[in-house]
Amino acid sequence: MRWKISIEGSDEITQGHRLEFEIAKSLDDLAAGSLGLSVDDGKTILASLQRYFIEQQCALYVLFRRHCQGCGGTRPIKDYSARTIQTVYGAVTVESPRLYPCRRCMPGVDFTITPVSELCPDRATVELMTLTAKLGALMPYRAATEVLADFLPGQMPTRHTTLRHRTLTVGKRLEEKEEQRMFFEKVDTQERRQCELPLPGDPEREFVLGIDTAHIPQVRGHETRSFEAVICHASRGGVGSDRGILFAFSGTSRKRMRAEGLLALKRLGYEGKGDVTVISDGEDCLKRLKSALPQPATHILDWFHIAMKLRSIEQTAGWLARRLPPNEREELLEDIAAVRWRLWNGQTDRAIDLIGRLFQDLKADEQGSSAIAPLRGGLLNLRIYIEQNRGSITNYGARYREGRRIASTAAEANVNNLVARRMVKKQQMRWSVRGANLLLQVRVALANGDLAERLAYRPPVQPSQTIISPFVPLPLFQRAA
Repeated sequence: MRWKISIEGSDEITQGHRLEFEIAKSLDDLAAGSLGLSVDDGKTILASLQRYFIEQQCALYVLFRRHCQGCGGTRPIKDYSARTIQTVYGAVTVESPRLYPCRRCMPGVDFTITPVSELCPDRATVELMTLTAKLGALMPYRAATEVLADFLPGQMPTRHTTLRHRTLTVGKRLEEKEEQRMFFEKVDTQERRQCELPLPGDPEREFVLGIDTAHIPQVRGHETRSFEAVICHASRGGVGSDRGILFAFSGTSRKRMRAEGLLALKRLGYEGKGDVTVISDGEDCLKRLKSALPQPATHILDWFHIAMKLRSIEQTAGWLARRLPPNEREELLEDIAAVRWRLWNGQTDRAIDLIGRLFQDLKADEQGSSAIAPLRGGLLNLRIYIEQNRGSITNYGARYREGRRIASTAAEANVNNLVARRMVKKQQMRWSVRGANLLLQVRVALANGDLAERLAYRPPVQPSQTIISPFVPLPLFQRAA
């Protein structure tokens, strides 16, 4: 059986186009269970169509570029060369002429232009660049090359460095687009509290930025074995609201945090009104974000980190209470529970006093049990942690009952999704600061679901400015006259 496929088309300049090709199927293949078109047949059809379409499109664009818009003449051709374009349906080699400028409009000018390179400067289509960036951001580069070779026609297994280069190129473009957004889409950071309506119960009033850091293994040859990356989840409203917006970058630059934070607030609808809240684990580099955002802004210590330290103390106290008399056991457990209750309700000073009293009471019996030393160490660490972040502790119970956020769990979860799964846990690799930052841009765009939108961003057209002629003084003799 031989099947002939025929396609006809036309464009704005030429009369028409026609393409015919055949596909052969034998009865032996049918008896072997090969019913219908196979994956290889589909790849052959798509590769043939892609090759013909690209050849016609490039030829049409060359004809368009040869036409001079100034005088209506024709630009002369200097020479021809072959250019290979990688597409999702295979590689296509087309004829690529180089053109001189119009001799009437620009006589004596000797530079050349290449229309085909204008269409595809990366030697790969935008769709293929985006697809390879998605796969390269989600899985190892070598595995991504095998997936492309299995499912796309004409994609032979290439070196993983090619896919890595394409992924980081897309990440670089995302970063450039983000910098353009930061420059053109600015947020008014002036305080406008007096202009706000008295709506304290409005859940959409609060803009919450949960921020955390991740440690990424660094390439050898540096002083440190790892470097930090900032992961932030910005959302509006309380628990159960929209999923929010993510941003991430390598390093802990305050300037970058400010720019990314302002851009995230604008995407969430911030217009100078509302409460801005930053939730972090109390690290110094993260607490600086509060002063960089529009005021008034509040910093809250993450309750999850406080609860983890309390949980360790409670487990150690429970193991120690088994060896104490009943009255001392109840007193110890009640004091530990009182510490949690006071911190939960924002009574920082009372919690610090109770922790200090417990620490002193356990000092007399330090030799009595092996659990007393770890318990005193946990109490000391908790007290230092609370004293260092005294001004960031709030009434967590009241916020929880109001349905507002009290922990940076969204940022913690995205640390695992964006960094740990791809760069730390499953992939035992070492990264450069620049490479990790570009890969994070792609992974963040995929998590937000706006990869195509961010790549298609164009800066707003700026209005033309009136040129004022400079002041030209009169000559000396003319002024004398």
